[in-house]
Amino acid sequence: MLNGRKELLTRLADKEGEFFVLISACTREPYVECDEETFDDKVFLYFDGEEAKQAAQTLAGKKIPVTVTRLESKQMLFFFTNLYAMGVNAIEIPDEEKPALVQLDEIIKKREKADMPDGAVWVENPQLHLTAIYFAQEMRKPATPETKQRLLELQEEIVADFRKGSFLFALDKEGQGTPMIKMKNEDKFQPVFTDAVEFGRFNREGRFRAVVVESDKLNKVLDKNAKGVILNIMGVNLPLVVNRNTSEAEQEAPKLQMDPKLQMAQEIDKLVKNTK
Repeated sequence: MLNGRKELLTRLADKEGEFFVLISACTREPYVECDEETFDDKVFLYFDGEEAKQAAQTLAGKKIPVTVTRLESKQMLFFFTNLYAMGVNAIEIPDEEKPALVQLDEIIKKREKADMPDGAVWVENPQLHLTAIYFAQEMRKPATPETKQRLLELQEEIVADFRKGSFLFALDKEGQGTPMIKMKNEDKFQPVFTDAVEFGRFNREGRFRAVVVESDKLNKVLDKNAKGVILNIMGVNLPLVVNRNTSEAEQEAPKLQMDPKLQMAQEIDKLVKNTK
């Protein structure tokens, strides 16, 4: 019989070890669930590709779209590290009689601010990232009688978490302005990222540089042509409308709201540059 924890460590030590992960079609990130017994926020890891495919089919029967991605041992350090940035704290893996729940800190130590090199900037918003993942997964699957209330609760959490955070904005390296996302209805949104990994997914060609912006300074840096910001466009892809305030006293506290008409990823048309 399989001992999940032992097998996990064995494969991590094997240069040719392989793993299979469930990826949400709604977020293009690992599929996340809240464990019903422990309330851990968990992702799903398998040692056998066919077993992972069966799990994906089971979720498909529940109208939850996921795909299966194969990872090699050399990719797992980055995978585990990114889970911390996503707000995930546990991994469900196969075990002898029922799946085992392995805490992430049993596998890898979380990097703390004190471990960062001098001068390095720490930008991470795990609670916001996690709530946005749950929102995207919930919003983009068939509705149930409980869906509307659940989405309203998650929206409130997202807005509250956003107001507490610092984020990465993209600027063109050649000084040609900021990248903007044009929706099919012609509205423009400025991309914003919860952490360096999400910025890197967007900046694969190295066209942009990142700048750190605190949420209460949003009104000062948001492009005048932007209706709002779009959070982690390569992942949860979540537009947030910014209600611009005219009162000088209110400039430090921009009001955010979620526009349900802008949630679906396929509504994004193209990336455009905009010069202030």
